[in-house]
Amino acid sequence: MEEGFGYVQDVTADLESGIITSIIVPGTNSKFNIFAGNNDIVIPWKNIRCIGDDIILVEI
Repeated sequence: MEEGFGYVQDVTADLESGIITSIIVPGTNSKFNIFAGNNDIVIPWKNIRCIGDDIILVEI
């Protein structure tokens, strides 16, 4: 199943280690939301499978 989420609008990171912990894309699909009441989709870094020039592949 293919689904487009849109552009990465932000990332979260562990400030002590500097390691990226997730990427955030705009969206309205509530099954991916971690923060209640927020329409953004938070994708944990562990779910990212491949980063290319034009696309990021994630496992959901």
